[in-house]
Amino acid sequence: MAGFVLILHSYNVYLVLAVALITGIWGLVLYFRSRKEKEMTTIPRSWSILLRITAALGLLQGLFGVIMVLFGLKPDGGTGLYYLHYVYGGIVALIIPLAYLSYTTGGKNPRRDVLIYSIALLILVAAGVRAWMTGPA
Repeated sequence: MAGFVLILHSYNVYLVLAVALITGIWGLVLYFRSRKEKEMTTIPRSWSILLRITAALGLLQGLFGVIMVLFGLKPDGGTGLYYLHYVYGGIVALIIPLAYLSYTTGGKNPRRDVLIYSIALLILVAAGVRAWMTGPA
């Protein structure tokens, strides 16, 4: 069972990083394009769905990590600065919910919300790459 969760955790990272990068760049394009054309009245539905998928994949990645810790597995074999993997993994799992709870306007200013989420997504990508660098043995 632990080996299966390890495989899921190992491959899901690529999916999380790819979807987050695409969504973050797309969000920045939406933000800057809405400034030139007309004011953004709502967040585009397709982008919002992709944002939710990214958040779900990040939380799932964190869940896989917690399950592996419960099985006694440690990143990088438990040597060196392996605990940094937990820090970066926590950022990946929690940055979108924290952005939603702390910084967004709840739809009152959709253009600003898109910018905040896009920045959070790019931070997620950076933290995900660092987590990946500190994880494998």
